[in-house]
Amino acid sequence: RHRRHCSGAMNEYMVPAVAKPMDRMPQIPAAGVTMFVPNDSAANSMRPTTPPATPDDIHKWRKSSIHAPGTISKHPGYVDDKDHLRVQMYGKKSDEGIGVQDLMQTAPKSHIIERALEKKEAIYQSSKLEPLGVAMTRGHELPENLANGEMPFGKGTPHNYLGMATKTLLAPVEPPEALSESVREQYKKSHASYAPGEQRRRNYSWNTQEGELDPSVFRFGKPGDATEHNAIYYALHPKEDPFVPNAPTIMSKALEDYKEVTQEQLGKPKPVGHGDPARPAPEDGFGMPSKRKGEDDWNARQCLEGQYTLEMQRPDVDLGCAVRPGWRNIQPEDDRSFGIPNIRTDVRPPVVKSVADHQNYGNEPTGGEVIAPSHFSQLDINEGDFLKAQSLDQIKSLFHAINTPFGDDVLEDVYNQVSAEDEGVVSIASFRAALFDRL
Repeated sequence: RHRRHCSGAMNEYMVPAVAKPMDRMPQIPAAGVTMFVPNDSAANSMRPTTPPATPDDIHKWRKSSIHAPGTISKHPGYVDDKDHLRVQMYGKKSDEGIGVQDLMQTAPKSHIIERALEKKEAIYQSSKLEPLGVAMTRGHELPENLANGEMPFGKGTPHNYLGMATKTLLAPVEPPEALSESVREQYKKSHASYAPGEQRRRNYSWNTQEGELDPSVFRFGKPGDATEHNAIYYALHPKEDPFVPNAPTIMSKALEDYKEVTQEQLGKPKPVGHGDPARPAPEDGFGMPSKRKGEDDWNARQCLEGQYTLEMQRPDVDLGCAVRPGWRNIQPEDDRSFGIPNIRTDVRPPVVKSVADHQNYGNEPTGGEVIAPSHFSQLDINEGDFLKAQSLDQIKSLFHAINTPFGDDVLEDVYNQVSAEDEGVVSIASFRAALFDRL
């Protein structure tokens, strides 16, 4: 019975999963047009529709495919090229035993290895014709006078005082006194070449009623008063000229009286309307005088300068020198140096230096070693270590460690030679120099 009244699909609990819509007011006709849409539900409306995938022939041309994260960027033209897959790798396989470290470390590690490498490469033709740091030898033989530098190439230039320079030939310099008057007039007309301070003449004929004028002494204009000042300014502003009479201006008497009462004039007391008899005389002043009439009273100048005698103005006796016994800066006779030096070579350095100890005991690198450190600074080896005396066993161990192509007999022979020359003291530097001479 329950199944008759329920419509739609049933689940295991006999409850309708999807109910069909029910018209609860069948007496009212529905508005609009009803159309059937398959799978039309709220769940399907909330789920977005998956767009169709881009075809492969178009997908390879998109930037999102070319520059995809984690992939190699390839040109779309050879994306579909699969011929390279049949080849496992490009290039030629190197021999086993030559690693990347051997290929990167091409420079010799010491001068002895470098000298041995140069002897091996001396058999090549390129090393003979083009040695490192020297121009290429082509086998040309120059004449004897050219080879020894006695006769240079080219033609010599005379260097005596009669020889003419190229600048003089192109732009000859002629003294003004060597030119004639007609030549100078031509230069004035063609190049406007006037002498310094010379007046420019155009050969005008200046004739007036009084006769011919001389332009070298004639001046235009009207001579004025020599004591007149700001003449040009007064000529441009005639209203401000005090000597030019201005037209009188008619003002209202009531306005002038109002200005006189309300405004304050410079250097005059303000009128308060008490009449002229109440005004003080122009020579009278208000307030209390600052200077009293007594002779002993000082003015402002005397307060600033004072009245010191010549003896009082002289410097003190102890100025620039110490007069207290025991506090005088007198240099002792034994040329003693005061203070503590920055580099304490007089103090024995500690065996283990603390991190908090900032004192320099003379065993730290200099400024030149800091700017240009040696090749062995990373190994905590300075240049002074190469000058210390070493035993024969130490010399053998060091030179065997760098793969020196010499036996013990050669090293002992060189050690005995250096020991005989340096009074029994053999260092790494002296031993290396003697070994280089042996090569």
